[in-house]
Amino acid sequence: MRWRYAVWLAAATLFLLNFLRRGIDAFDTVLTAIVVAFGFAIEHVETRTRRPRKTFLRGALFSLALAIVFVGMPLTMGASLWLGLILWIAMSGAAIFWCFYYERTEPL
Repeated sequence: MRWRYAVWLAAATLFLLNFLRRGIDAFDTVLTAIVVAFGFAIEHVETRTRRPRKTFLRGALFSLALAIVFVGMPLTMGASLWLGLILWIAMSGAAIFWCFYYERTEPL
């Protein structure tokens, strides 16, 4: 349990240093809010849910992280959307199929 506090403290320190170095603007504030919300979602799934719901929520969080990486980041850089969108759909679909397979084959 204490390592979670250390991770949150390290993340807060890094965000504070980033804000001090670059200044505060709306884009960085929104990205920080997304990362913090994502961290709270991961902590909630890992500490307060049980299988089989936990497996599917992990898949959903994985899909959200992929959406940020494959779709959100290229859009902020002005790149094309299609390749990232195809990769996101393919990898998220594979993760969902894996969740169904895992829950069918592994005992509780």
